[in-house]
Amino acid sequence: MTLQPVRRVLVVGALVLVVLLASGASADGRASTATAQVPPFLWGAWIGTQFTGSEPPWDWQAVTNFDARNAGGRDLSVLHWGVGVPWVHEFNYWLGAFNLAQNAGALSVVDVETGSASLRKVAKGAYDSALRTWASEAKSWGHLFFLRFDWEMNGQWEPWGTRPRNRNTPGDFVAAWRHVHRIFTAAGATNVRWVWCPNIDPYREMTSLARLYPGRAYVDWTCLDGYNFGRPWTSFSNLYASSYQQIMRLAPSKPMLIGEVASTGHGGNKARWIRSMFQAFATRFRHVHGLLWWDEYGTPRPQHHPGRPSDWPIETSPASSTAFSRGISKTLTRMCRRLTGSAPAQCLGKATS
Repeated sequence: MTLQPVRRVLVVGALVLVVLLASGASADGRASTATAQVPPFLWGAWIGTQFTGSEPPWDWQAVTNFDARNAGGRDLSVLHWGVGVPWVHEFNYWLGAFNLAQNAGALSVVDVETGSASLRKVAKGAYDSALRTWASEAKSWGHLFFLRFDWEMNGQWEPWGTRPRNRNTPGDFVAAWRHVHRIFTAAGATNVRWVWCPNIDPYREMTSLARLYPGRAYVDWTCLDGYNFGRPWTSFSNLYASSYQQIMRLAPSKPMLIGEVASTGHGGNKARWIRSMFQAFATRFRHVHGLLWWDEYGTPRPQHHPGRPSDWPIETSPASSTAFSRGISKTLTRMCRRLTGSAPAQCLGKATS
């Protein structure tokens, strides 16, 4: 989905638990010495302005309202939002937003993009000065966060896309990703987890994922984005299955994040769609360890999908909110039951209903 420099999903993450799913990897393939404990299942949303008129992390009341409406009062573990192009604003420009999420107990999943810059120029060092500053400041901040770099690169709707109509090739994307990753490694930014996030491709129309994967030493989490537009109505499993299997062949040892997902309510039963999504996590999609719902009104990539639905928020119906709340509860119960001591209670988080 097309992002403005300021928005995207949440997850409740000050839970210091026992699963080291986010252990980093350096550019030479060795595991990073700075590992961080994260919940066994990350979950949250990109939250729009519908609750308070402002978006998180700048208005945390919107998060509180989202939790109460869609999760029975249970805290999210991740906040998804975006910072735009790193040579437009340094990391410290966003420091207040990072701290708001961190102090509220949430991990940040942050979208960082190259905008309209040539990926070939990025790879050849044209923006190295700004990237070094960004990486150094991120390292100095020191807290764990997830970085989604140039997401949905297998499509053509973003300027960094790699389809024939774009000026970037798959090789340009891989070279740029590795180059930027090496800059962060050199800066010692081991608190950054790299999320490689293509779009689902159920009809095999986009760039091959095998040509876009930077390699196991350069990726910490894999990821997929995808929406049920309702034309035709398509289940989560049918939308995601083929791309999921491709990633399992490329990166079978990496945990996966669903980076953007939502369903319209037009053309089918949205609550039932949500229930079947959570059931799929327990059966067909066992490498999925995180979920970020796109909880904002508005058509993703409106310039490419005119007239498409915009009713993405969960709370568009009470039934959908109930389905999501129960789905999260069951998923956390399943993922947390292997923990011992006080960890299961921490993992499950509080819930008021």
